[in-house]
Amino acid sequence: MDRLLSPKLIQFVWLSLFSLSLFADSKRPHVIGVFEGIDREIAVEDGELVGRFAAYYQCVFGRVQGDFQFVEMPLAQMLYRLEKGRISAGLPMVQTAERDEYADFGGLLFQTEYVYLLLQDLPPLDSLSGLRFAFVRQFVGDKLLRGADPQVIHVSDWGQAVEMLKRARVDVVVLPWVLIDTYMKGYDKPYFERTAAWVDLSMYISHRLDDSDLTEDLRKAIRKCRFIAEQNQGSRDIPVRRQDLKN
Repeated sequence: MDRLLSPKLIQFVWLSLFSLSLFADSKRPHVIGVFEGIDREIAVEDGELVGRFAAYYQCVFGRVQGDFQFVEMPLAQMLYRLEKGRISAGLPMVQTAERDEYADFGGLLFQTEYVYLLLQDLPPLDSLSGLRFAFVRQFVGDKLLRGADPQVIHVSDWGQAVEMLKRARVDVVVLPWVLIDTYMKGYDKPYFERTAAWVDLSMYISHRLDDSDLTEDLRKAIRKCRFIAEQNQGSRDIPVRRQDLKN
């Protein structure tokens, strides 16, 4: 009996394996990076988003078909994985020109306030020289530097930045306002905060997505959820303003 496979049978087997591979790829979950270290605002528990910002993103992903796996990671790692296509999207994130080169900003979902945290009531920062700033690596703090010849110290997490401020190793920490009470809890000396900027927060979606429809589906869901947020500005389910976050 001829034990050699016929060309048609070989082709059939190859096509079957290829189809199975495509089917398996389609079933792989979309990995979504979540900025770690801001647990009260956004985190992952039992595979689900939790925290005071979670309602925004639950609204979005609840309107998009797909299997999503949420994984916490440092910002720098999240940006690297986005660029390499190792995650489908990352959140919460602010738009920058550098990030636009390898990922799509989803569009405004909500806004938050970034502030300068100080231990001294300094004169206007623009009038000073040589201020030492600290913020998390890959954070947008570089866009918010003030004064002549500012110095920058990048750290791995917000707690480290605030600790450097308390030890007088830096003059200013740039961070989201919502994190101040967490890191200044129990600090019994005066401290000061000044608005640095109000920024649009959303997510970034990798340019290397295999699913060509996912980017537009997420964008549509973001627009819808932004509309819902605007209709519910007084609701604590979807915080928008400072006063919505104080309790």
